[in-house]
This record gives sequence, structure tokens and C-alpha cells, in this order.
Amino acid sequence: MNRGYGGFYKGFYLRSSYEYAYAVYLDHYSIPWSYEDQVFNIDGKSYKPDFFFYNQYGNLEKIVEIKSRNKKAREKALHLLKTIEENHQIKTELISYEELLRHYSSMPMTLNFIINNWITSEKTTINKATKGSLNPHYGLKHSEESKRKIGEHTKKLWNSNTEAKKRMVAGLRNSGLSQKGKMKIPRENRFCSLCTKTFTVIQTSTRIYCSRECSGTVAMKNATNVYVMKRKNIHSEIKKYVIQWSLENKEIVLSTPFNKINSTIKPMTEEILYRFDVKDFRVISRAVFGIDKGRKELLKYMKRLCSENVC
Repeated sequence: MNRGYGGFYKGFYLRSSYEYAYAVYLDHYSIPWSYEDQVFNIDGKSYKPDFFFYNQYGNLEKIVEIKSRNKKAREKALHLLKTIEENHQIKTELISYEELLRHYSSMPMTLNFIINNWITSEKTTINKATKGSLNPHYGLKHSEESKRKIGEHTKKLWNSNTEAKKRMVAGLRNSGLSQKGKMKIPRENRFCSLCTKTFTVIQTSTRIYCSRECSGTVAMKNATNVYVMKRKNIHSEIKKYVIQWSLENKEIVLSTPFNKINSTIKPMTEEILYRFDVKDFRVISRAVFGIDKGRKELLKYMKRLCSENVC
């Protein structure tokens, strides 16, 4: 999968720009969705698909997996999805860049625009799987022939007047070396604000973390804390509104049959969507009870409120 950039969106930690683009597409058309809800045991291994879709009764209807254009990854995903269809009678779909392009043909924005926004967003964190000891080239040394070719190529760049040379000079400056005489700018040792590991930087640097991994960890923690507080506030406001609406519409609530919940209290759910950008009944139920008890329990709660406040 295109897993270069992960980050939080709507309370879920999405693992790629493709997943984010698909979620934006679903939200644009007000299609309720959830993320990584279940784990399936297939061929002795655990498999957690990406997107889950439920019907109005809360039954799982469809699973969608997002994958990159890598042929082997797609073939493996198709096998897993087919197994789920056969064993659980659940519809599945595999979506990659080409399918996303077709989806976005009817959207008011382009796919590349959305992906670029996600990549450049402060909410995303770069996956570290290709860095350090996890890199497949870690610990490998160049051959003498490779070193010779690299040296010859570097000399040509230094003797040229190209953009490549400008980038090399800028790199030296950023690393604390000046081009003339390669004199070091004064440096100092600091302690990482997260792991307390010692690292060395030039004195003018604003760095407080030893690595991108530490800074990314802090950014994710901060984003999580902000999301949790925001979710608590939204849930509190939704509960207040459910109580207010119930008391203002007692006759409607008390006369609503349990087989017509959606249509009868639709004005309330539409107002919640408008005010809080929440459409899913399960989220509304969690806001009221702390856990999802379903729409019937929600209506029972609203009826009790009205009964207790009948004059």
C-alpha cells in the first residue's frame, strides 16, 4: 500500500494517502464508514481490512481494502478478500489508484490535490520502515568500483554550475560546514525532550528531539490528545441536543414506533449532522450512553425523558 504517510482523520489513524483520499470521497457523498473494525483469521494469519460498511440495522454489508499499484500486493489482497466473501458471505472490493481516479472523476477536486494536501498536512507522520536498520541496504558497503564512479560523478558536479551543485552547497551549509575550508560552525550537545538521548546540533538549531521518530511520536500523541478532547466535547454537546430536542418534541418522540425511528426523528439527526458533522446512529448512541446501545435503546431513552417531564 502507499503507506508513506499516515495520520489522524475523523478519529481514525489512516495509514496512507490513498486511504485518506477514499475517506474524503465517502464523506463527500455522506456514505457512513468505519475503519479496521474486525480481524479475520485467514491461512493461519490475522488480517485486518481497511474500510467497513454497515446497513441500517448495524449488520456488516461490505469491506473495502485499499492497496497500492504493486501487483503482488494486489494479488494477495484479492485472495484474502475472496476468502472473506466465501467464508462470511460479505461483499468485498479492492481499490487502488486507478479506481480512486475513477471515483474522483465526479468530485469537485482532483485526486492528486487531495493526496498532496494529506502529504503536506501537519497531521501526517512519515513512516519510518525504510530508515535505519529496517532499510534493506543497511550495513552494506559500496564496492571499490562503485566508489570510483561515485567520486568521478561528484567531481563533475562540483566543476559544473548546475542545480545539483547548488543543492550540494546548501547541504554543506545545513550540516554546519562552510564550503571554504570546511570549517565547522559551533555545535553543542542536547538531550532529546522525549527519550533523553544525547544528540549534537549546531548552536543555532531549534531541534529539541534526537530524531524524526521521536518528534513524530510526540506529534501523534498531541494529535491523539486533541482528538480525544474534541470528541468528548462533541459527544457532550450531542447528548445535550438529544435531550433538548426530545423535550421540545415530546409528542413526536412518545408516538414514534420502534420500526420507524429513522423517518420520525429524521429532523433531529439532520440537525446533528449539520451542527456536529455526525451522521452515524452508532456515534449518536455512544454520545448519549458512552457505548453504542443501538437506535432502539436511544429511542427508549428519549421516551423516558419525555415521560418523566410530562406536565
